[in-house]
Amino acid sequence: MSTATGPRALPLTTIQEEMWTAYRIAPGSSAYNVVMPLRVRGPLDPAAMAAAVTAVGLRQELLRSVFTERDGRPVRYASASPFVRLEFTDLSGTDEAAFLEAAREAGARPFRLEDGPFRVVLLRRAEDDWALVTSAHHIVSDFTSRWLLVRDLLDAYTARLAGTAPAWRPLRGSYGEHAEAEGEFVASERGRLAAEEWRAAVAGSAPAELPLDRPRPAVRSLRGDTVVRELPGRTAEGLAGAAHAVGVTPFAYLLAAFQALTHRWTGQDDFLLGVPASSRSGRGTRDLIGCFLNTIPVRAEFTPATTFRAAAERAGERVMRGMLGVRCPAGVAFPGATLFRAALFLVQMDRMEPPVPNVPPGSAVGPFVAYGGVEIALVDVPQQEGQLDVLLRIEQTPGGVTAVFSYDTDVLDRASVERLADGYAVLLAAAIDDPDTRIADVSLSDAAELEALLALGAGGADGQDGFGGHDDFDSFETAWSHG
Repeated sequence: MSTATGPRALPLTTIQEEMWTAYRIAPGSSAYNVVMPLRVRGPLDPAAMAAAVTAVGLRQELLRSVFTERDGRPVRYASASPFVRLEFTDLSGTDEAAFLEAAREAGARPFRLEDGPFRVVLLRRAEDDWALVTSAHHIVSDFTSRWLLVRDLLDAYTARLAGTAPAWRPLRGSYGEHAEAEGEFVASERGRLAAEEWRAAVAGSAPAELPLDRPRPAVRSLRGDTVVRELPGRTAEGLAGAAHAVGVTPFAYLLAAFQALTHRWTGQDDFLLGVPASSRSGRGTRDLIGCFLNTIPVRAEFTPATTFRAAAERAGERVMRGMLGVRCPAGVAFPGATLFRAALFLVQMDRMEPPVPNVPPGSAVGPFVAYGGVEIALVDVPQQEGQLDVLLRIEQTPGGVTAVFSYDTDVLDRASVERLADGYAVLLAAAIDDPDTRIADVSLSDAAELEALLALGAGGADGQDGFGGHDDFDSFETAWSHG
């Protein structure tokens, strides 16, 4: 679909406008694809799945939308009917490696937003072995939305087989209404005051600037890679207890350790990291697929005497304060500013539906669970690579807790990020062992590693004043408030 059929141009939210800018810079990039590939065991009916795709497209307005520009501004048009169709490919007889690669490629294909922002691909390896890959551009999706899409799709599929209508809750609103409400808030006195509070909270601070392997390019390629670290069992098991003893959430404890690592690597005593947060509010948005995202700039301040306890208490208080202003888009409060080049968010699988476990480190496919008459499991695919210098995602898996470092290969080498990941594991373990330990007293490197870090810092100095716009990351969906 190359032209929009909607009767009027619909406004974008602030975060959607930022996504559009990133898309125009690198239209062939898949860095902003939000993918949820499932391995499916059991019989599937491709015709029924195709009907389910049409039903979900009819239900969710953003999935039948296209994006373009009018008078120099990005706009959205919504079609009255769904135009995306199921892509079905029979790969019978394909070996395991090739089949999984086909699933990864199905999710990673870039979108042309002028034609549509989502796709559903069904791959068959055998009559009881399938891959179902849902993929959407971040401009219409977030972390919660990728689960909503799969839930709605499987519910529509099972209803189709039964000859009934899907048992969906009626949608109580639309993304267009959300965009209009955001615009009204930003233009109101409350919105103006919220923006002023944001600016006051970070005045005098600056984005964290990790030492880089290469200067920033004039135009980012949005290419990246990922380093995965499974945290030791003792660390994973002790996290909740240590956080409770300090009086903060596990998320605040994880964030404090990341702030401490950033402080040790950069030498900055006052800096900003990003904390992605959900702007979903009320029943009107709980079942809507869309990009309900804001990113809180969280300030970190250190002295030689700062302990893990003090860092965690400050992190918890500032995230809580930031959530009070989550309705004010960071892009409105700080237009054109680079607030963060690194961010952290927490993935809690026990609050997702369907409750499909994350893939354990080193595995290609996660554990299977029963849902909708079949068994489904997540397939491991890269996510969010290249969006920032470093994006740390903490995931719960059946075996424990995993730290996933996605990074920008324009400026960082894998070996550097591996050392960063090792340092995070060391600092978090020290924080859990004794919250009253001074952060400055924890040793991160042996002599060889210290020499490499010093060389890294010297080599990246020329890249600190280069190009940088407001970046985006996925949502931890208020997970900080639990635990």
